[in-house]
This record gives sequence, structure tokens and C-alpha cells, in this order.
Amino acid sequence: MDRSTLDAIVKEAEGYIENDTTRLWAKEAPQNASNYADSAWLEKEQRVLRSHPVIVGHSSKIKSRGDYFTHEATGLPIIVVRQEDGSVRALLNVCSHRGARVCTKPEGNRRAFVCPYHAWTYRIDGALRGLPREEGFPNLDKSQYGLQELPVEERHGFIWVLPTPGAKIDVAAHLGALDAEISHYGPADMVVEREDQLSAPMNWKFVLDGFLETYHFSVLHSKSIAPYFYGNYSPFESFGLHGRMVGVRASFEKLRGKPKDDIETEELIKHFAINYFIFPNTILVWQGDHFESWTSFPGERPDQCVAHVQSITPPAMAQPEYEAKWSRNWKIMISTVVDEDWAVSTSIQRSVHIMRRNQIIFGRNEPGLQHFHGQLAKQIGEASSNAV
Repeated sequence: MDRSTLDAIVKEAEGYIENDTTRLWAKEAPQNASNYADSAWLEKEQRVLRSHPVIVGHSSKIKSRGDYFTHEATGLPIIVVRQEDGSVRALLNVCSHRGARVCTKPEGNRRAFVCPYHAWTYRIDGALRGLPREEGFPNLDKSQYGLQELPVEERHGFIWVLPTPGAKIDVAAHLGALDAEISHYGPADMVVEREDQLSAPMNWKFVLDGFLETYHFSVLHSKSIAPYFYGNYSPFESFGLHGRMVGVRASFEKLRGKPKDDIETEELIKHFAINYFIFPNTILVWQGDHFESWTSFPGERPDQCVAHVQSITPPAMAQPEYEAKWSRNWKIMISTVVDEDWAVSTSIQRSVHIMRRNQIIFGRNEPGLQHFHGQLAKQIGEASSNAV
């Protein structure tokens, strides 16, 4: 984030605290509660998820030629693999012979991918290199039977895949104005310090919802992180499909009303938690010295989801002497999000079918929620129109 943007956020936050208010949108936004429980609506959401770049991992996980990881949460089985020339390819993990998974381990390094069913063998670029008993396939053109590619791009240290074969991917265009802002943090040079994949019996949107408003902090998080933040004083700005919501830390109190020109940007920004919503399914949280990344995917049913969680740090801080710091940070993060946010969300999931008037309501003071769900509904409408 550049200094002029941060100065504007500081001024906005000071105004909210002084006037006991927050960013307010024009009016409340009633939503269909069934959007969290309806299978037909989920199918529409999945079409949207397949039409935009989504983060499937981090570049630091595949540093060397042949390094790979697999990913299935998009609904497609994918191998992401580092190539000879340093580029990355995303391949469907489906043998062109009979459809078996050619790679059965979640990560590793391979010189080739060999199908465990009949030993059809593929180069790391996906080309079919050979097969046993070729006389059984005299008319097979091997050049047409490689592993199918998906559009993939590395940007800001993340690996983005567009889960639609043959589509075009342009992450910078997708991010728009946020592209330059995110680059200011230097994420391309960072590494994954730790990660996990978490599942929960709730709709995938709940994972994002918890990061898009601070209205609940003083109640739900009263015994955990609430004492460290101002509740309900959050700057929010939309960037096309995406958005930025700022959590104001309690430490900001000592700076209120004082000159800040002499405070270095790196120090000033530590008084905020910067939550970036990257449409359609990722939250990036800048915590002053590292990123937390939460990418949420639907399960097979509306009440199932999988979230890929990463802690991404500068390489110098991904060292043994920082182990205690990151373990403590991870414990706080997981206990707050999973044990508090997700605990409430799973209870809501069990109640959405009996909500009065089939409605939930996003308030004027919850602009992040209004923006996310509004953009999702708009994209569903456009996808439905294009499908006609």
C-alpha cells in the first residue's frame, strides 16, 4: 500500500472514531437465506467460480523443476507443476486412457507422471511420452492425448488457475486497481511458512463473510481479539469485483490527533489489519509483517466447504527462530476463526431454512458483505444470461 492511500485510511479511521460511526452504505440489503442452502443456487455459484481466476497455491511450494502439488477443491483434479524453463503449468490430473488419476500424492517432485492403472507416462509439460503395448493402439496420435491444460498464471507469489479449459487468464486485469496495491507489500518474494486445509459443515460463503465486517467483534470475539481492535469503525472501499476492509487496531488510539508524517509507512500500517477480498473466493489479510490467505471452495452440497489457509511471510522470518511466533499466531488465528466465527456459522447453516421471510439482512454498516454478495449475484445473473 502506498503512503497516500494509507494516509487516506488513517484520516477516515480517525473520523469514524471521533464521530462513533463507520462506512455506511445507502440502505440495508435483505438477502435470500436460501442462497446458503439451495443446491440450484450453488450450481450457479460454481459456474461463476469456474469463470474467474482462483488461487490454488503459492509459488514458493514449487521452487524447482518437477516440483508439483495437486488440487481438487475447484471441482477439477489439477496438477500444478514447475517446468524446465521455470514456468508453471496446470494440468488435469486425468489419464487420457481411462480417466485414472495419474498423480496420487498431494505434492512432491517428478520427472514424469505415470498412471498407476496402465502406466501411460506423461512428461511434466503434460505431453504423452509413452505407453505399454503400443501395438494395441495403432491409430493413436500421442500428440493429441496429453494431459489437458488449464489456464494458469503466477502473480504476486500466488498461483492462479482459471478452472475452464481453453479460457484466457489475465490476473492483472482481473485484479484491476488492486493489482498495484497488493504488489507494494512484496508478496512475490514471500514464502509459505505453514498452511492447512480445513473443512466445515457450512456454506463456502461463510468463510468470507466473517472477514467482511467488524460489527460482530465486540460480541462474538469479546474474550479473544476484540480488546485489540476498534469494533465497527472500519474503512471499506470497493474495487470493481473486489474490496478492501480495514480493521483498526486499538493501538491506533495513541496516534489519534497527532502528526504522523514522521512515522514510517511500515510502522504506521501495523496499526491496521488490511483485509482484501479477492473475488470470487479469497481473503488476503495483511497483518503488518505477513499475509494470511483464506481461499474458500464449495463442497458437493451447499452445507459443505473446504478452506485453504496459508501464512505467508518474508523468507527471513520463515526460520526456526521465528517458530514460536508463528505457532502462537496460527493458534490465535485458528481459534478465533474456526472456534468462534465458524462455530456460529455452522449453527446458522442449520437455521437458514427456517429464517423468517427467507431473509437475512446485511446492514448499512456491513458494506463488505453487501459488496461481496451483490457482485456474486450480479455475476450469476451475467453467467445465466450468457448460458441462454
